[in-house]
Amino acid sequence: MEAIYENEDFKHSSINTDSHCKGSPTVHQERAVTPSKGTKVLLIVLSVSVVIAVGGLCVLGVLYFNKHADSESWKVQYNMVLRQLSDQDIDNTIMEKNLEELTANFTTVRDQLSFYKAKSCHLSKDGWTVCSRMFYFSPDKQNWSKSRDVCISKGADLVTIKSQEEQDFLVSKIKETHWIGLNDLETEGRWVWVNNQTLEETGVKFWFESRQKEPDNWKVEDPSGENCASLGDGNGNLHTWFDGSCKKQKKFICEKKY
Repeated sequence: MEAIYENEDFKHSSINTDSHCKGSPTVHQERAVTPSKGTKVLLIVLSVSVVIAVGGLCVLGVLYFNKHADSESWKVQYNMVLRQLSDQDIDNTIMEKNLEELTANFTTVRDQLSFYKAKSCHLSKDGWTVCSRMFYFSPDKQNWSKSRDVCISKGADLVTIKSQEEQDFLVSKIKETHWIGLNDLETEGRWVWVNNQTLEETGVKFWFESRQKEPDNWKVEDPSGENCASLGDGNGNLHTWFDGSCKKQKKFICEKKY
C-alpha cells in the first residue's frame, strides 16, 4: 500500500510539473516579450522628433517658396524700371533731335527775315534809310556827345539795338566803326541806352569776347575811361560792340520812328 501511495504521489508531482512547463511561461520569457518603460519613452521621443523635423522642413519649404516668389517679383519690377528708363532715354534723344531741328529752322527763318527786311529798306533823299524805322548813317565823324546832338537835331537819337535782326541789318550797312546809343556815363558798369533802357530790359548783348572781353574801361588813352559804346572798332569787328573813349571821333547811326 505504501508503494502504491508513493507512486501516486510521484504521478501527481509529475503531472504538476508537466502542467507547469506547458501552460505557464517562465519569468525570463515574460521579460523578453514585454518592452521596458525606457524603450517606450525613447520611441515616443523619436516619434515627436520626426514630427518636429518634418514640420520644420515644411516651414522652411514655405519660407523658401515665399522668398523665391518675392525675388521673382523684385526682378520683374527691376526689369520694368530698366525698360522705363530706356524708353525715357529714347524720348530724350528724340526731343533733343527735334530741338536741334527747330533751332536750325528758326535760325534759317531769322536770317531770311533779316535779309528781306534789309531788301525792303530804301534810301530817302535826305540820307535816311527807311525800314520799319528810319536810320541815318552819318558821313561825318563826331565824338559821342556831338553825334547825339546831331541826331537830336534831326528829331532822332543815337540808335538803340533791340534784336539780332536789327544788329545784322546795321552791320550790313556800314564798313567801319559807328557810335551807338549805349553808355555808362552816369554809373560805371551800368550800361544804358539813350532811351534809359538797360541791357537787361532790351535782352540783347553783342560785346566783343574773342580776346579781352568788352567792356574793359581801358584808361591808357583817356584817364576818364571808356564810357561810350560803338558798333565795331578800329580793326573792324563790326558784328560786335566795343566800349571806347567818348572823346574819339567816329561816324554814328541815328534812329527815329517811321
